[in-house]
Amino acid sequence: MAALPGFRSFLALSLLLGAALPALAADGFLKAKPKADALLPVDQAFQFEGVSREAKALVLRWSIAPGYYLYRHQLKVSADSPAQLKLPAPELPQGEVKDDPEFGEVQTYHGTLTAKIPLAAGAPEPKTLRVRYQGCADIGVCYPPQTKLVAVR
Repeated sequence: MAALPGFRSFLALSLLLGAALPALAADGFLKAKPKADALLPVDQAFQFEGVSREAKALVLRWSIAPGYYLYRHQLKVSADSPAQLKLPAPELPQGEVKDDPEFGEVQTYHGTLTAKIPLAAGAPEPKTLRVRYQGCADIGVCYPPQTKLVAVR
């Protein structure tokens, strides 16, 4: 029986794809990527747990959902009450370096973030803080900066 025209080409292409598909799948090429409409709400992606006092410092904590990150350079903390109170910059851990298309080389945080603001002995303490931060999903979608007014416990 004679081979059908093009059957050999079809067979060769099928064998080639059959060999290539597992490699493409292993590299993540064929895996479904989350869509922007599947993003978590901002307060679920970046769960700000509040402010507490610990050993002459104010401590701020975030739980960051898998697949999301916070920018180090976008974290700002100021006293809201009393308004004239000046606070030192938060002490932050070293972040992961990321080459961001918008900001260039930046540091980011995944998983958790704990920031400390040292308090000088005898200095007045804030009653309310204004906390500003911004984060993104790993798929490249960023949230607008968030600002929270939080009571110091």
